[in-house]
Amino acid sequence: MSYSSKGRKVRRRRKSVNVRNLIILIGGAVVTIVLFVLLVSGAVRLVSKGLGAISGLGDSEAGNSSTTSSDEPSSEESQETAYTWSTVQMAEADERQGELILVNSSHEYRSEPEDLLIFYGNKTNSYGLKEAEMYAKSSVVTAMNNMMDAFKAATGNSSVLLTSSYRDVSQQQELYDKDLESTGLSTSDSVSKPGCSEHHTGYALDLSYTSSAGNNYLDGTGDYAWLVENCYKYGFIVRYTEEKSSITGIISEPWHYRYVGTVHAEAITKGGYCLEEYIEMIKLHDSTNPYEFTSESGSKYLIYYTEGAGATTDVPVISGKSYTISGTNEGGFVTVVSLDGQSSAVTSSSDDTSGSDSGESGSSADATSNESGSSESSEGSDAVSG
Repeated sequence: MSYSSKGRKVRRRRKSVNVRNLIILIGGAVVTIVLFVLLVSGAVRLVSKGLGAISGLGDSEAGNSSTTSSDEPSSEESQETAYTWSTVQMAEADERQGELILVNSSHEYRSEPEDLLIFYGNKTNSYGLKEAEMYAKSSVVTAMNNMMDAFKAATGNSSVLLTSSYRDVSQQQELYDKDLESTGLSTSDSVSKPGCSEHHTGYALDLSYTSSAGNNYLDGTGDYAWLVENCYKYGFIVRYTEEKSSITGIISEPWHYRYVGTVHAEAITKGGYCLEEYIEMIKLHDSTNPYEFTSESGSKYLIYYTEGAGATTDVPVISGKSYTISGTNEGGFVTVVSLDGQSSAVTSSSDDTSGSDSGESGSSADATSNESGSSESSEGSDAVSG
């Protein structure tokens, strides 16, 4: 009796053990299934969010559309979806107009500047003129007035003399021949060949200063270092520097100022470029991959290049954003789009002085010229360069 009773107890324990193992196995399977379902669900949600962001739908849970762009697009996709693009048709002749045109020994200026304004009667009294009949683009006259007023306010110095501005080809020929005669050389590295001078464009100025020793070209030292350091704020660059002479083909001329507009001037100065290098850099950026530039004031811009297509070229622009378009005089166009706010469009190929590149507002252009320099000739200014 005792034997058979023990046998029954053993069988009951084994049966109890098998039931517990089965319950544990089932529970583990259930937990595994639940975890798998949660994992798959999470993956689906992540993929859905990613696809929504790429398609411009934004966060699917919030149900919002991300049609409003941030101030600084983070990728090509966001730029394409955030803005509505359109095109502006530019003529072939427009390639040779605008504040960024390149004029040098390889890029002859084959046009005539429009919108020239005489300095006399339209300048402030913060600087003088070598002679009465001196002209430049109206935007340049305004920018020069603003810059020289600020220079005088900062230094108390009003000795700067505008020595040379717009020149036609015949005037350039006379200067070129005179330089060759004085040097005995067959070519000049200080006076550009006729047709290849920036002075033909109305965007270039040569500056000197008056002193007890006479008149001399600016050397960028003393008070005049202020002009070198601050000219970009008014749309000017020092066009010919010693370190870039191998590229420009012109020796150092700290007195030669070229107007390119405030955005380009700051980008060129901050980037350490000469004009030739800057245009080559911008040519690497089209409207699908623009150069993103933030000015020291915090304003944001997209800058890009469009290659000329012949008789007419469709230049991409962002609808509702202000922009400027300039020819380069080497086969294409450079566009600057302001990302700050909504504004009407401005095209600079026709030299419209409104918009973001027209220089800072300030002094009136109606003041009479500086009496000490309105018609004064100078020894140091006779051999006009550039």
